Amino acid sequence: MGNDESKPDFQTCCTPMEVFDKQKVKAIVKQWLLFIAEYETLPNDIIALNFNLWEAVEENGQSCYTLELTGSKQYDAENDDWACEEDFDPRERNCDALQLSSEIPWEEVLNGLVEVLKELKKELKVISLFQVKHITVGFAEGDLIVIK
Repeated sequence: MGNDESKPDFQTCCTPMEVFDKQKVKAIVKQWLLFIAEYETLPNDIIALNFNLWEAVEENGQSCYTLELTGSKQYDAENDDWACEEDFDPRERNCDALQLSSEIPWEEVLNGLVEVLKELKKELKVISLFQVKHITVGFAEGDLIVIK
């Protein structure tokens, strides 16, 4: 991200949150999405976005849940494989500032992020990311939950 001081450094290593703090998670995700919206151009042919939850494992064996964003030119409500088509891959695809301890039950993480993204969809409805027709969230190996 260069030497531009106005851009947040999402590569900063964080200590994973031990509990799902909805307001803190929301603030982190909001800052990340606003950054992407400001510094990326979402192609007009992207009709769907997927927020992919995944478990990052550190060299020391510790793990945490984190979030990434990709976009696709296609969407299929009956088959979640559409999300594997990464036609939009933002430079800051990973929300590195969001690290949730893998000790938090995965269901709590997923349900919490569904709530956060639904709230942000309403609050940030004018940004290009929330103008797409379809938005989902889910773990890479699980079912996707429709946000929009």
